[in-house]
Amino acid sequence: MSFTLLLRIPDLPRFDAATAAEWTLLDNANAVLRAGEGPLSSVPRAERVVALAPIGHLLFIETTLPPVAPAKRDALLRYAIEDKLTIDPSTVHAVLLGKSAMQQHVVAAIDRTWLVGVLQWLKQGGLPADSLISSAAGIPVAENEWAVVLDHQRGFAKRADGFVYNLDIGAGREPPFGLTLALKEARARQSAPAALVLQAMASRAHPAPADADAALARQWENALGVPVRPGTTTGNDPQRLLAAGKSANLLTGEFAPREALAKWLELLRPALVVVALMLAVHVVFTLIDNRRLNGERQALEQEMTQLFKAAFPAAQAIIDPPLQMRRNLRQLQRERGLAADTDPPMLIARLTALMQSLPGAPVSITTLSVRDGIATLDAVLANANQRAPLQRALERLPGATLGNPADSTARPLAVRVTLRAAT
Repeated sequence: MSFTLLLRIPDLPRFDAATAAEWTLLDNANAVLRAGEGPLSSVPRAERVVALAPIGHLLFIETTLPPVAPAKRDALLRYAIEDKLTIDPSTVHAVLLGKSAMQQHVVAAIDRTWLVGVLQWLKQGGLPADSLISSAAGIPVAENEWAVVLDHQRGFAKRADGFVYNLDIGAGREPPFGLTLALKEARARQSAPAALVLQAMASRAHPAPADADAALARQWENALGVPVRPGTTTGNDPQRLLAAGKSANLLTGEFAPREALAKWLELLRPALVVVALMLAVHVVFTLIDNRRLNGERQALEQEMTQLFKAAFPAAQAIIDPPLQMRRNLRQLQRERGLAADTDPPMLIARLTALMQSLPGAPVSITTLSVRDGIATLDAVLANANQRAPLQRALERLPGATLGNPADSTARPLAVRVTLRAAT
């Protein structure tokens, strides 16, 4: 069975191991199993932790954003609300929650230092948050109405689009000044609510206040000029809070939990194990093959060295047997008057034999030169069909290449054959 923990973050500036928090444990059907309050060390563990941020540490802002991609839009959030903040925008974490009735974007701003402290406190207590949502997320609001929640010294008014006004509740029974200003602004934009619904926020530490009654509703209605009615005492609606944990999660960007990557790695673990085994087998066979090839190379080098010693017993140092064998062979050929591969007559003979082997009419040779072991022959083919056989013959002749002379544009059948003697 999997469990979900709803954890209410205390309205405090700092946190330590002794800080107590209210919690509610849900089963896999999201039914309440039990609830309590205490330090994180005493809170039951769960597979999923949904933390509730106090309204007093959230600032809700309406703003207009340019039509850009979501990644760029999130990067612009802090600076789009700069003119509505009294602090440096780089010190807040901004989250886009949706659009208001006036087609503006609703943004929640949180102090980054406070948020980092909360997340560290939860992590050190063994309860890292999967989601962080506003404590007002579980308050239902009907269309064209505002829910005004009285929470002892503080309160808030929530609109249907999720926007929340922070309110200071005075000692008397008069409406909060912040609510009066909010209604005035809404009327100016022609988006005033049709009614206000007074609710009382109950908690374990503070029972529900008894001042959200009909008499208070009538007094506020007369003062504010808008219908006001009392509502039921509200708390944490698990279903609404869990739904908000997916749609209104405040942990975005750099604060986003890494559980998605961990789950993907867990799902891919069998495939990754197979890939790792295949790579290991490939490495083993590669090492075995390299060892076999090295053994064959060493055997061939040893055989060439023995042949070289047998052919040239006077040699003192043997570094590269094949190269030394070729050089000594050319030396012997020159000493006995035999033509070597690098001699001009041999290069000319090879090119001549090559041209004579082409099918069709004889090729017309225009120039033939040999310099520094490179023979160059310019010729004019009898017809275009001779070029393909010539190309194939040159591919079988080491050191031979086929090109065009400088004036080949005037003579389309002209070719240049270059033969480099083997070193």
